[in-house]
Amino acid sequence: MEEDKSFQSIKIAENNVNNNSSSNNNNNNNNNNNNNNNNNNNNDYDYDYDSINNIEQKFENVSKELEGQSIKFREIDGGDSGGNNRDIELGERKPENEEDFKLRQYFEDSQRQKMQINHKPKKMGVSIKNLTVVGQGADNSVIIDNSTPFKALGKLLNPFNYFNKDKNKINTFNILNDISAFVEDGKMLLVLGRPGAGCSTLLRVIANQRESYISVDGDVTYGNIPASDWSRYRGETIYTGEEDIHHPTLTVRETLDFTLKLKTPGSRLPEESKRTFRTKIYELLVSMYGLVNQGDTMVGNEFVRGLSGGERKRMTITEAMVSGSSITCWDCSTRGLDAASAYDYAKSLRIMSDTLDKTTIASFYQASDSIYNLFDKVLVLDKGRCIYFGPVGLAKQYFLDLGFDCEPRKSIPDFITGITNPQERIVKAGFEGRVPETSADLEDAWKRSQLFQSMKQAQIEYEKQVEQQQPSVDFKEQVLNEKSRTTSKTSEYSSSFYAQTIALTQRQLSLTWGDKFTLTSRFLTIIVLSFIFGGIYFKQPLTTDGLFTRGGAIFSSIIFNCILTQGELHHSFVGRRILQKHKSYALYRPSAYFVSQILIDIPFIFVQVFLHSFIVYFMYGFDYRADKFFIFCFTLIGVSLSSASLFRGFANFTPSLFTAQNLMNFVFIFEVNYFGYSQTPDKMHSWFKWTYFINPLAYAFKSLMINEFKGLDFSCLHSAIPFDQFNNSTYSDNSHRICPIPGSIEGSLSVKGENYLWDALQINSDHRALNVVVIFLFWLFYIALNLFAVEYFDWTSGGYTHKVYKRGKAPKLNDVEEERNQNQIVKKATDNMKDTLKMRGGLFSWKSISYTVPIAGTNKLLLDDVMGWIKPGQMTALMGSSGAGKTTLLDVLAKRKTMGTVTGESLLNGKPLEIDFERITGYVEQMDVHNPGLTVREALRFSAKLRQEPWVPLEEKYQYVEHVLEMMEMKHLGDALIGTLETGVGISVEERKRLTIGLELVAKPHILYLDEPTSGLDSQSSYNIIRFIRKLADAGMPLVCTIHQPSSVLFEHFDRILLLARGGKTVYFGDIGEKSKTLTSYFERHGVRPCTEDENPAEYILEATGAGISGKTNVDWPSAWKQSPEYQDVINELDRLRTKEELEKYILTSDMEHGSTNQQPREFANGFLTQFIEVYKRLNIIYYRDVFYTMGSFAQSAVSGLVIGFTFYDLQNSSSDQQQRIFMSWEAMILGVLLIYLVLPMFFIQKEYFKRDTASKYYSWHAFSLAMIAVEIPYVVLSSTLFFITTYWTSGIDSTASANFYYWLMHTMFSVYIVSFAQALGAACVNIAISIAALPIILFYLFLLCGVQVPPPTMSSFYQDWLYHLNPAKYFLEGLITTVLEPINVKCTDVDLIKFTSPIGTDCNTYSAPFLEQATGYVVPLSNTTNECGYCIYNTGSDYFETSLGWDYGHRWRNFGIIVAYWGSSILAVLFFVYLTQKPRR
Repeated sequence: MEEDKSFQSIKIAENNVNNNSSSNNNNNNNNNNNNNNNNNNNNDYDYDYDSINNIEQKFENVSKELEGQSIKFREIDGGDSGGNNRDIELGERKPENEEDFKLRQYFEDSQRQKMQINHKPKKMGVSIKNLTVVGQGADNSVIIDNSTPFKALGKLLNPFNYFNKDKNKINTFNILNDISAFVEDGKMLLVLGRPGAGCSTLLRVIANQRESYISVDGDVTYGNIPASDWSRYRGETIYTGEEDIHHPTLTVRETLDFTLKLKTPGSRLPEESKRTFRTKIYELLVSMYGLVNQGDTMVGNEFVRGLSGGERKRMTITEAMVSGSSITCWDCSTRGLDAASAYDYAKSLRIMSDTLDKTTIASFYQASDSIYNLFDKVLVLDKGRCIYFGPVGLAKQYFLDLGFDCEPRKSIPDFITGITNPQERIVKAGFEGRVPETSADLEDAWKRSQLFQSMKQAQIEYEKQVEQQQPSVDFKEQVLNEKSRTTSKTSEYSSSFYAQTIALTQRQLSLTWGDKFTLTSRFLTIIVLSFIFGGIYFKQPLTTDGLFTRGGAIFSSIIFNCILTQGELHHSFVGRRILQKHKSYALYRPSAYFVSQILIDIPFIFVQVFLHSFIVYFMYGFDYRADKFFIFCFTLIGVSLSSASLFRGFANFTPSLFTAQNLMNFVFIFEVNYFGYSQTPDKMHSWFKWTYFINPLAYAFKSLMINEFKGLDFSCLHSAIPFDQFNNSTYSDNSHRICPIPGSIEGSLSVKGENYLWDALQINSDHRALNVVVIFLFWLFYIALNLFAVEYFDWTSGGYTHKVYKRGKAPKLNDVEEERNQNQIVKKATDNMKDTLKMRGGLFSWKSISYTVPIAGTNKLLLDDVMGWIKPGQMTALMGSSGAGKTTLLDVLAKRKTMGTVTGESLLNGKPLEIDFERITGYVEQMDVHNPGLTVREALRFSAKLRQEPWVPLEEKYQYVEHVLEMMEMKHLGDALIGTLETGVGISVEERKRLTIGLELVAKPHILYLDEPTSGLDSQSSYNIIRFIRKLADAGMPLVCTIHQPSSVLFEHFDRILLLARGGKTVYFGDIGEKSKTLTSYFERHGVRPCTEDENPAEYILEATGAGISGKTNVDWPSAWKQSPEYQDVINELDRLRTKEELEKYILTSDMEHGSTNQQPREFANGFLTQFIEVYKRLNIIYYRDVFYTMGSFAQSAVSGLVIGFTFYDLQNSSSDQQQRIFMSWEAMILGVLLIYLVLPMFFIQKEYFKRDTASKYYSWHAFSLAMIAVEIPYVVLSSTLFFITTYWTSGIDSTASANFYYWLMHTMFSVYIVSFAQALGAACVNIAISIAALPIILFYLFLLCGVQVPPPTMSSFYQDWLYHLNPAKYFLEGLITTVLEPINVKCTDVDLIKFTSPIGTDCNTYSAPFLEQATGYVVPLSNTTNECGYCIYNTGSDYFETSLGWDYGHRWRNFGIIVAYWGSSILAVLFFVYLTQKPRR
């Protein structure tokens, strides 16, 4: 079609010969590798990978085939050196190297082949018109705490709130304001802006992720498809965030292979199987992104060792590439990459956009000119407003024309981004007061410009062109072609549900089987506990004495298999963000993920149940019949499967682990209460009895009781009543005797199992099969609920974060006046920076540092003979390619390594490092790990209070914190909650990085190590931080800083550089020199081309040393370094720095006003009491704000108390009611023990943060341990009180003052003990999975050997002699039960009486007199006219606990003292295990 001149002027870049898109048939290409292959290997999901040598040979083969075309391409690309035909709207792009050409030609050749088999191009550009995105105002986002539920309740009950509409109105603000832009298919759009400008929001909205915003107005179209219709093509537009979210224990190969399985197109090249396609793409991508040697390395994360930060970032990029989307949005995806790797990555985007017609939209915080010039258009945002959109080549001139000036050697992206910051931008002479100041001014200037009108007209022409060409026709056809044959044509996924499930199952198997330690712990737990169960219930006799304990054995096996699956609740919270990311990539349905978990459950649960059953079934002495054994196993399998799905359901329906855990505990109490064992159906009250019929465990109990009891007769020869132990002839007539068991018949000295089941438990013995079927129906029902939850609930906020503030402390967002105020605060802080800083430095040197780690039975060398120093007043840059060992070296120098072997020498002021070294040094780590329950200001104050010297006044520490907040541009975030990225509540990734730096700065360290402090920051924030640490250096602090992508301006702030090559070898250590001449001359001397005046020296040296993915060098730089005179100078200088004369220069200047170098080194700045108080105060704040944990535990205690209270409502004085009182006390113990499940996750969370804090010597291990114990006490006391109030009086227990107080005190003390015991368990275990696996052993020890489930006389001597007496639950229950039963005078109801007849001629009292002399209880005549008698087994409550249990009411206070002693021992255990595990593995 014809285009007008304005559109043509914009389109020159696409047609100019110097454009890197050199192929003449780009319009016929697409980004998918498809064909009409019907190969029989379609369902083959396993393949063998070639060796690394074969992978590296891949591009070489392509190179040989296309050698001739390479020459022609170079002539076209770089032949016009004069630039006569260069398009001014494009930046100056570097000529492509040989590897780039191979990649480009590979894609072109691949596309050409696919076009020949009737593939269609997917040319989908993006057009945005008048886009406005509205978010929730900060003043509506208040930190929730324990008062929030009460305020919400008060608001709900206040009738005036329903009439005050303004009060209920939610304040909003525009995240994006009236944005219009477009990018054609096959083109690249760069989005620039400072943090908070709206770049991420723009990319998310383009990727059609709109759920997190209040409203999205305006039009976004993809080709000619509107956004409303684009949801069915979700996988064709993806958003890749800056966080690296992967399963840390999977390898690179496993991660990519999984993604490839789900994105293998159904239509491929002829004779190309799925296996071949996956192998080809895998080899291609790992070669492109330099991951060939990392295929079998775990991905890792901040807690799991694996890939380096840069390698993990390349892993994220590679995974996104596999998705094969038409439109890709990259959000700061170069974070953590060195400059060379970042440029290689950007080049790959350029080539793939050119050859595959991919539309690429990317945001970069620190883009170099080389990266910038690869893009076609750039869009600049400021506070959500567009201040420029147009060709990259015209942007700089546009802002220069507005009156701004650019510093020499400053990159174009830094310049145009810096325009949005008043502290960075420079106004030309004569333009003062005339340039735009605020974001609104800049937006207004843009909309008045001629270029804006040209771009507006170009967008109109582009939309007309799209309407005429109708690219959606080919696009839709190709999307259908790419789907597998079994995938629905309307599905948004490439693979069928079946294929997704298979791939997910294989991945899930790798995750489960890969965690050998947890798996081994689980099966060891099963074996140990099964033998314990078998020992406790060993060889149950076929007498009435074995009736109750047989039921107890069945009860124990069911509960055991149920509890074993409770770990699934915790596992369900792992990987939520991964699931959300993969869902946005359209890799698989979340329901397929859940089904894969079920499929993995089945074999493991089969093994678990059969292992348990083989041990216990025969040790129990159950009926030796094969059919009964397999029904026993099959029923327990149903219990395990249904319980696992139920517990996963709690996780999938709730946002928080603690909410799910409280819900699980509450339901578990119901399941135990209405099991049919401790509370028989005839004793259940009508208001809760319905739960008995929806309890799968009750059906399991009924089926297993029928399975065991049906067909058996139980003898009562020695227990039939009445009896005379001393004279058998007294009751020789058995026709007047009866078994004292429900279901018995007078005159028969045995009880049929079926009769017992019906009379005692109301179980119909003909319903065994029905009960088993019901269990599996419950399983299917729970699966259906979970499938609904995972499909429709997203608890990750879609990866979007929003800030919450203290009430009344929220700033105004995107407000012009607020913007001016913040600018003034930052300007003032920056101007006064030198006056604020008071630093003490020291001389730190290291020599011959080597570091090895054990890997697969061998020692791998990660650092090789590294040496250097940092002096006061100097900034040293630590550089090298990704994986060169920069972070490893900092870890070693900062004494953070706890694994491997470090050799060499490190000296501070000429002396070996003392115990205080970690305290007096600051280490800004690469991973930003912060305690989410604090605000930014609280975190900084905590660091200042515990790490600055104790004699510094508190007010001065706080004032310094405020200075740092201002200088770090975080003053407005001071009262914002740090939060977590997982929940989406908290500060952003970039703000976390600034906080990480701030936490070290407020400590006023003597030496500062910074690991990529500018990674993820925009250019101005990076500049401010580097300038800030330059001020620190000028004030006397020595520091070393790893830096990946420094601009020329940033690089000039450093004095020296330590450059590392792969393998941790030194390439160069020395001065940088003025304009980097000293540094560059070293490389030029070794044959490297000269560095030009306008070139970035940092990029130059990385290029020279062969850094980057495809970098090459002919020089062995480590060997060249050791042969250079500079190396010898370093050796000599290190020797000189050990001399007294040289040291005195630095030691004298580093003395402080209140100390000297002769001061005794202290591991911590403050004493134990100060540490404990501050840690305790911090934990109190964290707990107060964790509503799900604290209020959840209160709600659980209150509701569970009501359930137990009304389950055992208004107990009377009958004999069966005494049994009910005992079980009520036992269930009170269960609720206390279940606190372990609640406390463990919180302890592990806080222990991880403690390990980070203690590495920097904030506080000691015992301060943390005791504070963790102390902070729980008030919450446990209140929870126990709520339980007591809701349970004690409703159940009808004796309510005398002494009994009330003792019951409350004993239950509270036991709960406090259980919480500290849980913390000891958490301290002893490496991770929560292991503690959960070990927990059943502890739980069943407490449950079974407490004297209630199995009375002490029936225990074997092994258990009775020592394990029973070591059980704290025994002393707890003895105290409670004796207190509850002591005042009871038993009066049996007619139902509870055991009825028999006396011989003719005798009355009941005369006939039973010998029997009553030997037994407890009493006999009453039931009629004056007949000889029918009724026997009540107890006279008083004490009859039961004295005769059956051997307990004594007089031991109550002794028992309380024993529980206190147990609490003390658990405190010691917490201290001991925290001490042993205080250092993280790194």
